[in-house]
Amino acid sequence: MDSISSVRIAVWAAAICVTALACSSAAPATDPATSSAEIGRIAFVSRAGGLNQIYLMNVDSAGAGSTPKRLTADREPENYPSWSPDGTRIAYQRDFNGAAIYVVRADGTGARRLSPTPGFDIQPSWSPDGTRIIYVRLLAAPAPNRVPPSEMRMMNADGTGDRVILANAGLSIEPRWSVNNTIVFMSLMNGPTYDVYTMNVDGSGLRRLTNGANNGDPNWSPDGSTIIFGSDREGNGLLNLFAMRADGSQVRRLTHFDVPLEAGDSHFSSDGARITFEVAVDGKKQSDPNVPADVWTMRADGSGAKSTGVACSSVGCAPRWQPK
Repeated sequence: MDSISSVRIAVWAAAICVTALACSSAAPATDPATSSAEIGRIAFVSRAGGLNQIYLMNVDSAGAGSTPKRLTADREPENYPSWSPDGTRIAYQRDFNGAAIYVVRADGTGARRLSPTPGFDIQPSWSPDGTRIIYVRLLAAPAPNRVPPSEMRMMNADGTGDRVILANAGLSIEPRWSVNNTIVFMSLMNGPTYDVYTMNVDGSGLRRLTNGANNGDPNWSPDGSTIIFGSDREGNGLLNLFAMRADGSQVRRLTHFDVPLEAGDSHFSSDGARITFEVAVDGKKQSDPNVPADVWTMRADGSGAKSTGVACSSVGCAPRWQPK
């Protein structure tokens, strides 16, 4: 099986982007002035070097990013970073011999492959205790304008004990694991639009939380009570971030962007006080990898939204706070 240049889900277009090498590069990440009041570190995906690669940057109390630095020395595209609960390692997707799940220390050393080769394994997420990783396996080679079937799998953090937990569910992607041992993910199983679902860690208890629009990029609050997600439910080409209770109730809007600005791919800080997310200048529901995008932060209630000033990949930016 030939190596592919990128395996990234363009979630709102229901398509696979597999040709990052053919996409023009986004503007290089810059180094805003460093502040002494640093509040955290964010892992994110940048195309500063022409391919999707994982970078780390510091963020200060004013929301400005500084000193973005590439994490690994991989020569292939990297995507979808996921911090271990103790903040010492990052699991990620590397597009080598297809795509596979790798893990690396937070200083960029010790990278190793966990899932088999060749294959199309993507989008890892750690269990709350750091002992297991859930991920998605595509069951067909990605191709433009073709949505492949998938299955969700789980393995131990060292790559052993790999097994299927959700099979035959159409394209079901972006699983995230809560402290309450519930998995949230997005799926086309009841298409034609994406919806947010939850299930138990063994694949049982499947529950649909959204309907009537594209709803995706779900992620948990640290206490497992809230799910943040992106949605085009407002119509008129708008794409904003929303929050809801873990049972799908009490939906509220967090961001207020108008076309062509779009918000998506969000993540809570470990204290639950802040959210980092991607803003793309797209107007095409984040389906175009060539448009400018950058990493933003805001308070958990949606106030104080501000760009870090650091550019990222416009499809699959995946900003993630390092746990403290």
